[in-house]
Amino acid sequence: MRPLHACMLVLVLMGVGLAGVQAATLGGVTANSLGAFEQPGSTSAPTVVGCDSFTGTTGASMSLRVVTTTAPCSSLVWTVHVGTWTIQTNQGASSATASAVTTLNTSFTNGSAEVVLASLNTGGRSGGLVLSHDGASTYLAAVMIDATPDRIELRIVNSGVSTLLSTVNPTFLTTNTLRLTRSGSSITVLLNTTSVLTFSLSAAQVTSLGTGGRAGLFGGNASVRFDNFVATNP
Repeated sequence: MRPLHACMLVLVLMGVGLAGVQAATLGGVTANSLGAFEQPGSTSAPTVVGCDSFTGTTGASMSLRVVTTTAPCSSLVWTVHVGTWTIQTNQGASSATASAVTTLNTSFTNGSAEVVLASLNTGGRSGGLVLSHDGASTYLAAVMIDATPDRIELRIVNSGVSTLLSTVNPTFLTTNTLRLTRSGSSITVLLNTTSVLTFSLSAAQVTSLGTGGRAGLFGGNASVRFDNFVATNP
């Protein structure tokens, strides 16, 4: 008879394998895009509440565009708040408008948004992520800016007025994965899976953000490309 502890080990390994299969097929979202949201030691994976692979006709507008990724994201629609957003070679792209913003009609206060940014590490280009957007002009943003040195700015925008909360100077790659997470007043920014910035919002800042729960993209240069957007809750 196999010892009890050996049987338990087999069951655990089987459970891990099944979890991997479920993650690889969840709503058509690839295991690669979900992998960055794994939480070591967690008993359950975050829920995907928004995603897009930006597959579409080059030049097509992203305004009122239904995402091309299958369930659970297929009912979501992009809203352009500032600037012009289009599909360019199966990637998202903004106009050169400063602080260009587009968001999905997600609805969560605590959670994460992640996106792959390409062609940002040259020419003073910028791009990033938006969380806690109220559908008008109040939100949080993590913005990557090509400079000397490179920097990521964490901003809070209140009724269109932007305030710099914190900044950090990591080195950008040609293609980067940026992740912005909010849990109450606690904000974390990851670049290529490494935590590079943490910040605690004041009570007044939390109040100003209210219950805004849209997540999306922040642009400012027509050459930057966005891909594999995923928003999760919590």
